[in-house]
Amino acid sequence: MKAVVLFAHPGTESFNHAILGQVTESLHKHGVTPTIRNLYEQHFSPIFSPADMQAMESHRTPKSIEEEQTILTDSDLLIMIYPVWWWSQPAILKGYIDRIFSDGFAFRYEKTGPVGLLTGKQAFVFTTTRESQQEMQTSGLGEVVEKQIVDGILRFSGFDPVVYHNFAEVPYVEEAIRKSYLQQVDQAIASLKLPVLQ
Repeated sequence: MKAVVLFAHPGTESFNHAILGQVTESLHKHGVTPTIRNLYEQHFSPIFSPADMQAMESHRTPKSIEEEQTILTDSDLLIMIYPVWWWSQPAILKGYIDRIFSDGFAFRYEKTGPVGLLTGKQAFVFTTTRESQQEMQTSGLGEVVEKQIVDGILRFSGFDPVVYHNFAEVPYVEEAIRKSYLQQVDQAIASLKLPVLQ
């Protein structure tokens, strides 16, 4: 199995980094060495520029986009790790989706509607919030964030299944709770329905 991790946090010692470490450790435990795409470290440009658009419309995929698309094409599993900012992804990850999950690569439109092209792959999404689970339920934040990434992007593009976990109140909970969050990450990876993990 091939796995790719999209990581979007600008810090160096965040809980998102702890999640990344746990994901990497858990995958290695099952014989999988993931490809890590740390978008901030690689200075990924999130801007879908006029030049990008002109090239894509002319069926000439820019090299920077083609490289990421090849990594996704070759993978069986996509894992996203990011903090929720303004009810969505950090701009660098949203820009990655805008540029890489392009028409003709991640999806196409037919007479009957959109068709996802990244089929035969599954995805995990791990997010963090300052808000508590109760605040997220009351405000509707949890439902919006999950639906946007799970249905609006990943299932739309053909990923199935898509598993979403949010870890709430990360800056405020005790260390024991954060450790339990990492155990949940390990359990999620162990639940993968692929032969290599059985």
